[in-house]
Order: sequence, then C-alpha cells, then structure tokens
Amino acid sequence: MSTQEVSQDIKFLTFNTWGLKYVSKFRKQRLKAIAEKLGGKSNALPLHGLSATHSGVDDYDVVALQEIWCKSDWDYIERKCQHNYPYRRLFYSGILAGPGLAILSKIPIESTFLYRFPINGRPSAFFRGDWYVGKSVAVTLLKPSTANAYPLAILNSHMHAPYAATGDAAYYCHRSCQAWDMSKLANLYKLAGYAVVIVGDLNSKPGTLPHKFLTRETGFVDSWEQLHGKQDLAHIAKLEPLRQIDYGGTTCDSIMNTWRSMRQPDEACRLDYALIDPSRLVTLQASVRFTERIPEIGSFSDHFAYNCTLRLQARDVRSHTNEEIARPMIMERLEIYEDMLNVLDRYTKVAHWQKMWRGTHFWLTVVCIIAVHIAITFTSNRASWSSIFWAFFITVAVATGLIDGLISFLFGRSEVRALEEVKMEVLDAKSHAYRLLENKV
Repeated sequence: MSTQEVSQDIKFLTFNTWGLKYVSKFRKQRLKAIAEKLGGKSNALPLHGLSATHSGVDDYDVVALQEIWCKSDWDYIERKCQHNYPYRRLFYSGILAGPGLAILSKIPIESTFLYRFPINGRPSAFFRGDWYVGKSVAVTLLKPSTANAYPLAILNSHMHAPYAATGDAAYYCHRSCQAWDMSKLANLYKLAGYAVVIVGDLNSKPGTLPHKFLTRETGFVDSWEQLHGKQDLAHIAKLEPLRQIDYGGTTCDSIMNTWRSMRQPDEACRLDYALIDPSRLVTLQASVRFTERIPEIGSFSDHFAYNCTLRLQARDVRSHTNEEIARPMIMERLEIYEDMLNVLDRYTKVAHWQKMWRGTHFWLTVVCIIAVHIAITFTSNRASWSSIFWAFFITVAVATGLIDGLISFLFGRSEVRALEEVKMEVLDAKSHAYRLLENKV
C-alpha cells in the first residue's frame, strides 16, 4: 500500500479557555461563545488587519482544551459540539477541582489515562490553586484510520503557571519536573508505536529547560517551527502586535487580546504548542485561532488558540525503536541534564527550608499552648477580660500551627522525596548518556 493511500491529515486545536470560577471575567458568556464557535456558529468580529488564516470557520478533528473547571461549562460545550465531535472526554481527578483538561474528537477514542504530576506547587499557595486542581497530563489514544496507519496518542497538559519572572514564585523547577515526566510518557508511547502529539498550555517559552525536555529528550519538534523554521524571539518581541501573531504565533500576553491589553508589546509570547514526532507526523499548516472578539465582551480567552494541520505518515514496519543517537545530540542532552540537576539542587534547598520552618512553627505552637495555659491562670485573677484575649490567641495559634505542621510533615516530606526521585532519574539518564559516548569512541 502506498504512502498516499494511508496518509491522513488531522486538524488540531489547543485552547486555554480561562475558565476559572469566580475569577475569570465573563466566564459563562465566553465559554458559551467558545462552545458555539466550535459547534459551527459564531457572531464574533475578526481583528482588523490580521491575516484571514487566523479567523473564520472552525472545523477540527481533535480539540484539546485547558481550564475547563466548571462542570456547567463542559455540559454546555458537550451539547453544542455533540454533532461535530461525537467522542468527548472531561478529566476529573483533582483535590478541589479537576485539572481542567478536556478533549473533543471526530476520531474514535480507544482509551484515556490521566497522569498527575507529583511535583506541582504547594498547598500553602491556596490563592494560586495549582496544587489543588492537580495539574496533570491527559493521555488520549485514538483509533488508527487503517491497519497500516500509526495510532495517535494525544498528551494534553496545562503545566504549572509562573507567578514571577524569577525566584521561588516562578515555579521553574516545578515545570521542569513536569516536562521531564511528560517526556518520559511521550517516549514510552513512541516506543509502543504511537504517533505522539504533545499539546496544551505548557507555560514555557521556546528554549527554556522545560521546552528542551519536551523536544531534545523526545526528539520531537515544535509544529510551528517545523513549518516556519527556528525563530528569533528577540526579533519577534520588536514586531508590531499583529505581526507577532502572524509571524511569531504568539498566543499569550498579546496586547491584541482584550484581557491582556495592559501588557507591553514585547511581552507577547508563545506558550501554547503542538509538539510532534517528525518521523511520523508532518506539519502542513499552522495558525493562531480564536483571535476574534465577542461583541460587548472582548476576546474569547486570555490566550489565543493554536491550530495546526498534521499529516500522519504511513507506518514503516522496518523502523527501529532503538534509534542511534548522534554524538552532538548526546552532548546536548548532557548539558540539559546538568542544567536540570542545578535547578533541582536550588529548589531542593527551598523545599527543605519550607519544611523546616513550618515544622518549627508547629513545635513552637505546642510550646505556646503550654505557656498560655500557665499564663492564663495568673492573668485571669487580675483581669478577667484577658481570658477572652488568650482564648482568641490560642485558637489562632493552634489553627496556624496545625496547618503548618501538616504541610511540613505530610506535603513537605512528600515533595522532598519526589524531588529526590526526579534527581535519581536524571542521574540515571546522565550515566546512560556517558556510556553511549564511550561506545562511540
């Protein structure tokens, strides 16, 4: 059978819908507008001056969504899209809410699997919520079109958000660990014979350590760069906002997005991806979508969507799963492993410090309880009103001390051990890379 007979073109869309309950502005109206547009109807207005490839009719084979955190929003999406996308799945596992991941497909779904990242923020950062939603990778395996076609494995994820450019609040180590785990999953499905696509809001710019793990460690390529070539991010930052979308594929922090209009033009970046295995998939077209504006509301989300058309190659039964890795690639991987070990070492110190001071707070609270019980026996005789003060004080002390104690003894220990596990995995990969170099001498 010829390649032309079994090749298949598949249109993908990945979209962070900004569906946070009580937080996202005009959430219900926007999510309804997204559902209607995916269902084939929309009254949204295109951006003036933007290429027509970034707007118009939305007809995809696979749609990967992020930040679908309200069941009512998902129910509405299902109702509006049931005819266009007969196969659908919302992933539920999480502490307070699910990971916000969902998939719509015209291709039959064979199986699904949710992998929750073991390193994913802190419960003390309740105002950020990443730990509570349980950031994950939603794996969806799709039925192959023919017996000779590669089956598709879609890895949809929304990695931990950065809340600062640098420092502890940047959560750089968390995203790096998440990318490491995702690269391992991608390699496993690749070895199992799947054409793997990593999609989603990865919260990582091209060239960063998480992005390198998802490309260098897997051998995958960025579908946008496969089509347009490697891009100069500094040059893109200087372009006009519409050109940034057209040429740079910027999906986040563009001033053309009404929810990000307060940003500086050079802050626009590309965080939404479709990373693909180039030996099994080829990018035919790529564009930024959902750039239109909903009348009297604004943009569909605080992100634009990313769309690409991929051609699924014919399966090569003679292909080898153990591909020989070139020496320059091994050297590059060793550099990446060193960077990762440095990131892990720096953050492990932070994790140990967090665990220590929260544990110290707990034991100080125990001492404080004893001291208050002694103090109250003396002060109550002299000033009866002081008993109210001590009761209030001890309540606050016990509550905060107990919470910090639980975080230290349960979460803190778990996080430190998870970091050590990732470190051991990276060291194993580093040792293997050195053995490969020795064999090439």
